[in-house]
Amino acid sequence: MMNNSRFFFLWLLICPVLLSASTALPFPPGETLHYKLSYRGILTTMIWADIADATVTYLPNQSTLDKQYGRQFVLSLSTENYTKAEFIHPVRYTYTTTLDNDLKKTLQVEKMDQGKSQSHDVLYLDWVHKKTLLYKKREKETVSSGLLNLDRHDVWEADGAQEIPDFLKKYPLLDNNLSYFIFDETGDNISYSQILDPLSLIYRLRTLPEATKQDEIAIIIADDIYLYQIRQQGMEKIKVSGKTYQTIKYRINTKDKPEDFFYVWISQDQQKLPVRMSMDAPLGKLEIDLQQVSQSLVSDQKHQSLTSASTK
Repeated sequence: MMNNSRFFFLWLLICPVLLSASTALPFPPGETLHYKLSYRGILTTMIWADIADATVTYLPNQSTLDKQYGRQFVLSLSTENYTKAEFIHPVRYTYTTTLDNDLKKTLQVEKMDQGKSQSHDVLYLDWVHKKTLLYKKREKETVSSGLLNLDRHDVWEADGAQEIPDFLKKYPLLDNNLSYFIFDETGDNISYSQILDPLSLIYRLRTLPEATKQDEIAIIIADDIYLYQIRQQGMEKIKVSGKTYQTIKYRINTKDKPEDFFYVWISQDQQKLPVRMSMDAPLGKLEIDLQQVSQSLVSDQKHQSLTSASTK
């Protein structure tokens, strides 16, 4: 239904700040934003169709796999309530990012899709050695050495070019005592003092002063780092899910490709909610609309690994 590059824009539901950790944030611990994704294009004969539900939750004092504590944001995306989307590309996607307490540096990103792709990746940002490292779940490959592929059989992928760190060895072993994760690749070097990730970008908008006309921030996608520009487009009153909001509209694009952009509307109130996002999608257009905001009690907890879910 959507390629991986477009999936980036679905995770734009949350964001760090230029402010210090002591500054009051507009998003309280336990806040969960509920969204509905809608698509219009050739795939729906140019009619708007709902295709997925998403939630984004903010959790303080959470741990990365290597025991660095910070602020965590969790996105869950699912097509289970939409028959056509389930038929084309079923999605059960979870994206978890952990940042330092100042909300300026992404420390780790964990992505898992238990839908069609059955993928599980961990991106680790090594701020000490200024490196980005990508690890992936070991997969089975079909191999054959005989004529007409008569001896086709599945084997586990070989180890990557580097050994995995100890904190990734805690996952249950596979057949023949093989590690669950393997090294995938080394990404871009860390050359910026602040780097956020896609799931963090929108929360930057929630913390920008209304007088800010433009901003610039480095964003890491997979293990590639891009410079993004944020430009205020002015005030706009919009109606989302039956409720009217006075908003500030922002246009966001990579610095190298200003023609490839998307819009975000942030409410002009104390909550500064991202009430709508709009962007191009394959053969059409995608809108992400806020449905409701809920609040849950949160306590100081260590990072809850997705291992058990991923090995079922």
